[in-house]
Formats: sequence, structure tokens, C-alpha cells
Amino acid sequence: MLDFNDPIMMLMVLPAVITIIGHGLFRYFAGEGIGHTIANSSLIIAFIITLLISYGIPTLPIRTNTDQLFFICFISLIFGMLQDRYPKMSILSPQVHIALMILVVFWIYANNATFPIVRINIYALAFIAIIAIILFLKLEEIQYNALQAPVSLFWAAVGLFVVAKGADIPLSVDLMMILIASIGAYLVLNFPTPKFPFGASALYPGFLIILSLAMQMFSTEPSLAFSLLILTLIFYSENLLGLLQNQYATPFIRLIMPAFPIAFAWLFS
Repeated sequence: MLDFNDPIMMLMVLPAVITIIGHGLFRYFAGEGIGHTIANSSLIIAFIITLLISYGIPTLPIRTNTDQLFFICFISLIFGMLQDRYPKMSILSPQVHIALMILVVFWIYANNATFPIVRINIYALAFIAIIAIILFLKLEEIQYNALQAPVSLFWAAVGLFVVAKGADIPLSVDLMMILIASIGAYLVLNFPTPKFPFGASALYPGFLIILSLAMQMFSTEPSLAFSLLILTLIFYSENLLGLLQNQYATPFIRLIMPAFPIAFAWLFS
């Protein structure tokens, strides 16, 4: 008998099943073209549904981090679906992407801190915003390079899970379990060859979920700063592989490369 009170069932099996069903429904109702294009949004829809079931309907004004995360996911999902459906819209320019990234960083901070912002926090926020923009632009660069972008996000979620587990931050552990299951289901559906593009409707919210949880973890435990910084190397795994000679850049090494920054991050968590 299925026990939906079991954390594994609720936080991993449920979002994985919703992701798989969502892909089928998008493909069936939207057709082969647009259905394949926007089907990637089902992994974020799975995250949102599981978030609502686990933590309830969000309130206004926003009072909790999970409420804020819901609105970040929902807004960025709509923004991403517009990008996937109408890629030439002027309001979806790269400059807008960068501006939204900065706004999200300060919005996340505003929900966990007080104003006015002291100078040292302004410097920290500026540094976080710069790192977020660099990583986001990196993901956009590799977005359609096979499955490199979703694999990077998957390993980043695993890294945050490991660090949150080591630092005993239960909320971050649970939320990363949901994201790992959702992206993992997407990757299974695209094995061994990609069938559904990893579009903006999955890339934008997926990255912002990771950014939000990383900032919240830092707010909860500032000593995790170094561990979180190490995890950014996951997004450059392919670049690190390029430093190796061809005979060493095997599929196995490619697979386990992100495990090294995760292991180091765990040691310092």
C-alpha cells in the first residue's frame, strides 16, 4: 500500500511521476512540435505541486521562504514558457534576464533580512548577484548542448542536498529532494538521446530554485559560504574535463567529475 506520509514517496516519487505524466500530457495535447518544446516545464510544475502539497497554499504578504519560492517558481515558469513559445519577443532580451537575476537576489535577501542594508551586506549581495549572473549565462550558453544544462542543475541540486544534510538544514534537504527527483525524471525520459529540449521554462525556474535555496542556506548558516562557492565548479565540469588529455576524458570521468566539488563542499559544511 502506498504511504504518502513517507518522505521518499512524497518528496521524490510524487514529483518524478508528475514530471513523467506531464511530459506525456504536453506531447499529447500540444502536439509534436510545441508539445516537445514546452514539455520541459512539467518538471517545474511537478516541483510546484509537491511544494504546495507539502507546505500549503502561499499567502500574501509573503511570510515564509516556501511562499516566496512558490512565487519565484511560478513567475519564472511563465516567463520561461513565453521564451520557449515566442523566443523573439523584445521583453525577453538578455539584458532583461540579467536585471531579473539581480532583482531576485535582492528579493530573496529582503525576505530574510532587515532594512536598511548595511554596507557589508551590500557588498555581499553584489558578489552573489555577479556569481548568479555568471552561472546563469553559463547555463544559457550550454542550454542546448545535449543534456549538459539539466545535468549541471541536477548535480548542483545533489550538491546542495549534501551540504544541507551535513549542516542539518531540513527544509533545504526536503526541497532539494523534490528538485532532484523532478530533474532526474526529465533525464530518464531523455535517455539515451535527448527527446525533449531543455528550454527556458525549466532552465529559469530550476536555476532560481537552486539560487534561492543557496541564499537561504547561507542566511541560516553563514559558515557555509565556502562550501556553496565550491559547488559553483559543478557548472564548469566540462571546462575542467577539457584540461585533461583525451584518453582520460572518458564517459565515466565525465559522469563522476561533479562529485569532486560536491565531496569538497561536504567536507567544509
